[in-house]
Amino acid sequence: MPVPMACAPGRPTSPPSRRMRAGLRLAGWTIDPTSREASDGERTRRLSPRAMQVLLVLADAEGAVVSRADLLDAVWAAVHVGDESLTQAVSELRRALGNARDGRRIVETVPKAGYRLAVPVLREMAPTPALPDVLTFPGSAMPLEAHIALSEARSLARYRGLLAADEIDRLIEEARALAPDNASVLADYATLMGLAAVHAGQRNPRLRLATEAAEQAVRLRPDQLAPHRALGFVAGVQGQLELGLKSFSCALTIDPDDFETSYLAAQVCFGAGDAHKAMVLAERAADLRPDDYRPAYNAARAALRVGDADRVRRLAGQAVARIDMVLVAQPDATRFLSARAAAAAMLGGTVEAPESTLRRAVAGGLFYDVVSLAHRGAIPEALDVLEDLIERGWSYDGWISVDPVSTLLGRERRFARMMASIAA
Repeated sequence: MPVPMACAPGRPTSPPSRRMRAGLRLAGWTIDPTSREASDGERTRRLSPRAMQVLLVLADAEGAVVSRADLLDAVWAAVHVGDESLTQAVSELRRALGNARDGRRIVETVPKAGYRLAVPVLREMAPTPALPDVLTFPGSAMPLEAHIALSEARSLARYRGLLAADEIDRLIEEARALAPDNASVLADYATLMGLAAVHAGQRNPRLRLATEAAEQAVRLRPDQLAPHRALGFVAGVQGQLELGLKSFSCALTIDPDDFETSYLAAQVCFGAGDAHKAMVLAERAADLRPDDYRPAYNAARAALRVGDADRVRRLAGQAVARIDMVLVAQPDATRFLSARAAAAAMLGGTVEAPESTLRRAVAGGLFYDVVSLAHRGAIPEALDVLEDLIERGWSYDGWISVDPVSTLLGRERRFARMMASIAA
C-alpha cells in the first residue's frame, strides 16, 4: 500500500465553503466562526463546534438573555443532552476568552434566566461567496441519492451494526455506483466497508476494496479530512499501524475536533494493543458527541485493560446513561440492550440489567453479549455466543485478543481453539 499524500497545508483545490459567517469582535477578541478561532493579537484560542455555536447564538441575541432551554434547542437541536453539555460549553468559552478589561465576565450567568454576553459585539462583513461550480472539483459531484444511501448506511451501522450487515452492504455499493469518483463517497464507502470487514467476515476481499477506495479518495482530495480518516482506519485494522496513525494525524491536522477520527483511531489503537492511547482517543470522542454511547463504552473497555478503575466506573456509567436515553424511545433495540448489559457488567452489578432484558439482548448474538455473560461468570454461555459469532464470520481477532474478556475466557481450551481457527 503506498504512503498517502502529505496533509495539504495550503489552500484546497475546491472553492471556498458555501457557508460563511461574518466575524465578530468582542472585548478585544476577534472571532472567526469558520475556523472556530478567537485571537486577541497575541494569543489564539480554538473553540469546539458546540462552544462556537453557543457564542454565535448569544451574539445574535445582542445582549439579551437567552434561556438554557433555548440554547439547548438552538445548539443541540434534535440531540437529547442534559444541562451538563451546555454548562461545559459555557465553561469552555470562559476559559478561552477570560474576562473583559473591567473584570466582568464576557459570558454572564443570569440566575434562573440563562446567559447573555455582557460586552458589546461588533460584526465584520463577510463576502458572499459565489456558488461553486462542480466542474472545478477534482472528481464528480455527489448526487443526492448517494448522500441519502450513505446516510442510511451510517445510521444502520450505529443503531444495528452486524445485525444489518447485508443492508449496509447494499447501500454503500449503491452509493459507490452513483458516484464512483467522488472523494467523500469513496471515503465513506471505505470506512463502512472496513467496518463490515472486521465485523462480518470476508476480511481480505472487503479490506482490499476499502483500501483501494480510500487511496483513491486521498488522491482526489488530499485537503479533505474524510479520505485520510478512512485510510487510517482501513490501514490500521490490517495491522499497518504506522500508515494508519500517519493518516489519522493528517485528518486531525485538518480538524482536531472531528468525532469520527478520534473514534475510529481509538478502535485501531485498541486492536493494535495500545489500550492507553485507545482510552484517551475514545474518551475525547465521547466528549465530542455526548449522545453516543459507543465511544464511552470503548473508552471504558480500554480503561479496564489498563487498570484505571475510576475511569471504568465513570465511562461505563456514561455509556449506560446514554443507552438508557435511546431505550426510552426504542425499548426493544437489540443492539442497545446488548450494549447496556455489557456496560452494566463493567460496573460490578451497581447498574444491573433485569434478567429478562439480558435474555432479550443475548438473543441478538453480539460481542457485547460475550462481555456481559463473561463478566457475570457465565463462561460456557459466553463461549457459545462467541462461537456463534465466529461461525457467522466475525473475525476481528485483534479486538478479541486484547479485550479484557480474553482474560476471563483465556483459560478455557475452547476459547484457545476458537482463536486458533480465526488466525487460520
